[in-house]
Amino acid sequence: MCVKCRGSPQILRLRISWFGAHAGDPLRLVKKPLLPGGIWRKVWPVKPGRSKIVICLVVGVAILAVFNYLKEPERREPVYQGKTLTQWLKRLDDGQVFGISSSALPSPTPAQIKAAEAIRAMGSNALPLLMHDIQASPPEDAFRFKAERGFNRLLQRAFGTRIGFSDVTEEDWTRWRAAQGLAALGPLAEPAVPELKSLLFTNHFHSSIKEAAYALATVGPEGIEILTNAPQRDEWSGMCAIWALGQHPSAGTNVIPFLIAATSSGSEGTACGAIQVLGLFHTDAEHVIPALIAALASAKPAVRTDAARSLGAFGPQAAAAVPILQALINDPAIGRTALDALERIQPSAPSSKPQR
Repeated sequence: MCVKCRGSPQILRLRISWFGAHAGDPLRLVKKPLLPGGIWRKVWPVKPGRSKIVICLVVGVAILAVFNYLKEPERREPVYQGKTLTQWLKRLDDGQVFGISSSALPSPTPAQIKAAEAIRAMGSNALPLLMHDIQASPPEDAFRFKAERGFNRLLQRAFGTRIGFSDVTEEDWTRWRAAQGLAALGPLAEPAVPELKSLLFTNHFHSSIKEAAYALATVGPEGIEILTNAPQRDEWSGMCAIWALGQHPSAGTNVIPFLIAATSSGSEGTACGAIQVLGLFHTDAEHVIPALIAALASAKPAVRTDAARSLGAFGPQAAAAVPILQALINDPAIGRTALDALERIQPSAPSSKPQR
């Protein structure tokens, strides 16, 4: 019989000899594999039946060790009056994480004022962490966004409609709180101006444009100059710049000529934003009201509507706009807004309801 064959006598003799040589081994290594259990019996004798428990414990410890090694280390934050930077940022948060709105001027609560003071007390120690947080952004291919897009594709095919999901993520909250923290630092954040300028003009999925604009409005003249030049470079950056100036009246009221010029912009968003901010400030009536009256002649209903609303914010100071506003009462796009403005400008005058 061939030696290579499975039933070869030579092979059988070798096997028998080998088994015989190890027959007295107390660990019975021949009949029990060295891996995974046998190796532990060799170096660490355990009672029968408990080897699986030992292996599970060792594997579990190894997994925890790897996890601790790979995870990001907890950052060390400055502390003021027993609270960390993150805790103060959560107190400072005004909840305006989503979009840009110039419907009202900021009105911080006592708790927010105290939080801003705490962050200023931390000073430059807080700056690196805030600049890190202001760049937080969720991955575009995250399961949440994939699921939302997939669900909307199904709805579009089946019913011809879509659902507008809220896109606010934890990263968005982190970014917005960092912007408020940088604004609280004010001029102390001036070393970050070059990086904030770069963020203002870098557009990507859940970008930092809005947050960079908000912070730049508080750092001083260099930040204001960047914001007032923004509309010439990028529409969305310019809209965020105008909004940010409106959120910081101490800065925005110093650039009224810039805002007046923006009311005649070819960009509807830029023009509307400037008109809204001028209405919020309702100052420098001598120069602002003529610009708002001119905006009433815009071909864009949104611009006319915002102009009428902002004129109403000036009250009796906007009396020169009354004839044009009266003519717009029957404008189907802005009639109701024009009437509201007239009632604020001439509160004692009889109202004229728009004709249907």
